[in-house]
Amino acid sequence: MVLAGIVGFLIVATSCRGTSSARWAADAPSTPSAPSTADLEQENSSSEITLMPGDIIDIKFAYAGQFNETLTVRPDGKVELLLVGEVVARGKAPSELRDELTELYSAHLKYPQLAVIVRALHERRVYVGGEVHKPGLLELPGELSVLEAIMQAGGFDMEKAEPANVIIVRHGKDGRQHGYALDLKSSLDGKEARPFLLQPRDIIYVPRTRIANIDQWISQHLYKLLPPLSVGYGF
Repeated sequence: MVLAGIVGFLIVATSCRGTSSARWAADAPSTPSAPSTADLEQENSSSEITLMPGDIIDIKFAYAGQFNETLTVRPDGKVELLLVGEVVARGKAPSELRDELTELYSAHLKYPQLAVIVRALHERRVYVGGEVHKPGLLELPGELSVLEAIMQAGGFDMEKAEPANVIIVRHGKDGRQHGYALDLKSSLDGKEARPFLLQPRDIIYVPRTRIANIDQWISQHLYKLLPPLSVGYGF
């Protein structure tokens, strides 16, 4: 079952076309290949969850209880509500969805104040692979950094691992895969470094050698992490 979950996770991760890359060098943020400060803030500043397909949410109105609903985010990332119809929920924080719905309902209700309450989170996991002692799936119940996830996976195999070039593959809101190279060597050396927080379905890969072109590596090597099976599995 664990193997099936890993396979399904990686199959989903490689299903989107196109990648984009950036570098997060914790001990050298001014390097030319580093993303801008604004990009890093957007990716990593908030610990608020974002909604995904399968998540269950309550929509509660302060003054119009007849419109209260319990909804499951559909596979296409949308929810359908009374009066306003289909709304994209995927990739949005509950507070973002609340603000959007309040604006939409203001055209229909005199007092549109509402709350978006998360009732259940679906498949909050990440995958750690490469040169770690216990590669596999990890639960993501809350805030977790890349280094913490690697430690949960048994830590680096220091005889083989390249901790200065850890690869993160993430699904962006634009539907593309985004690759990041993290320098975790400074953290291992005891230097203060800003943590990179994980999101559901992130893939962490610890290589043996430095990867210069992240996009090319994702397109050429991500499938090689899969066992030689011809059958897809759900995750």
